[in-house]
Amino acid sequence: MNQNHRLIRSIFAIGILSFLGIVIETALNIAFPQLMMEFHLGPATIQWLTTGYMLVSTVIVPFGSYLRKRFRAVGLFRAAVFSFLLGTICAAVANNFTLLLCGRLLQGVANGISLPLMFSIILEQASKKKVGTFMGIGTLVIAFAPAVGPVYGGIVVNYLPWQALFAFIIPVIIATWLLGETSISQTVKPQKIPFDYQGAATLAIFLVSTLFLILGFTSHNKILLQLILTLLALSSGGLFVYLERKKPHALLDMTLFKRKHFDLFLTAFFLLQLMSLSMSFLIPNVLQMAFKQSTATAGLLILPAAIVDALVSAIAGVIYDKANPRLPIIIGVGIIAATFLVAQVVRPSVISLVAIYIIFMLGLGLSYSNIMTLSLEQLSSASTNDGNVLYMTAQSYSGAIGTALAASLLGWAQARVPSQELGTLNGLKLNLVVLLVIGLIILCCILAEAFLKRVAKD
Repeated sequence: MNQNHRLIRSIFAIGILSFLGIVIETALNIAFPQLMMEFHLGPATIQWLTTGYMLVSTVIVPFGSYLRKRFRAVGLFRAAVFSFLLGTICAAVANNFTLLLCGRLLQGVANGISLPLMFSIILEQASKKKVGTFMGIGTLVIAFAPAVGPVYGGIVVNYLPWQALFAFIIPVIIATWLLGETSISQTVKPQKIPFDYQGAATLAIFLVSTLFLILGFTSHNKILLQLILTLLALSSGGLFVYLERKKPHALLDMTLFKRKHFDLFLTAFFLLQLMSLSMSFLIPNVLQMAFKQSTATAGLLILPAAIVDALVSAIAGVIYDKANPRLPIIIGVGIIAATFLVAQVVRPSVISLVAIYIIFMLGLGLSYSNIMTLSLEQLSSASTNDGNVLYMTAQSYSGAIGTALAASLLGWAQARVPSQELGTLNGLKLNLVVLLVIGLIILCCILAEAFLKRVAKD
């Protein structure tokens, strides 16, 4: 029992860094309209406070398997705490967009280290019978952040300068460091293994070029630039796969992609996170720009959905351990697809947006963490760490794409009509169509995986 208590404390210590990153992210979403006015920037630029954070995190997360094997867990935790604290201080004293962005990028470094570390420790130290519960606890720590962020951001920005958003969490970072120092344990001896520089460079180029390629579809990028980005993405991605196949200490285990079950689950997981970050950007901004809600009111309107997500995520982990693990997943993605199907015919209003967000979060809570848990449990113990890193990479990168895509579609629609209110509503409708298509793809992936499982049994 003492070991379980220690594991729970270490989960909270590491998870709080990701929790704080998401709190700031969702708090800034509330503050985006104010930041756009203060810095005289559009939504496509200001969203880099989120996209940049997620992109840096994405580039670092694939190193998680190497870092976990090479260094002690507490050492990695200290590096993450220092980076997050430095980034928070930079943002707290920032008086321009550049310094604020630098602070967010440093926080992204911390998230890139801490996110795979937390789930790696859970998979390594939790008993087989309770892995779903502990994964649910880890997800709960992160999932509860969207419940806190909007309210925190709305209240603080309503009464104080936005810099206070960062200043107030500095004592929490210090307390988190103390908790981690007294709870994080090492069960596997670090190994001296070489670092895959070629894989790291080609993967980073692929991730960055792909993101800019996607952003270019809704901007005024010239065709030549889009072609260059396409060639760069294809060549770097192909080279990365070619290099990783033959290396004994590859950055990522590419053989995992030969498993159909793993591919289907990872695709669904990637798209769910993309939808989640798209919605967390879209809803508060539409509430403020189209329906003239204050920052504090917008934060309170988002609160019920975030609470539902946090509570259901914890309950879903228990259902996973006690019943059929595929049951909450299928129900969850079914709810999400149905939600966006209904959203196509419902007239946009404050009440309808809040209701859509709540039901979406219900489906997300049921399916999201259980997809990763079930997928990783099907891997051998030697492949679990690499599988975890692939999932964390997908989580960070899809978040960056989701926010950037939602902001780009919203900005594209706003630029085509003189009225900001009408442009925002048009952007909302466009985003909801895209999210419906993504939701249907996710449902197909999960049903296909269940079908393959049934065929394999027969």
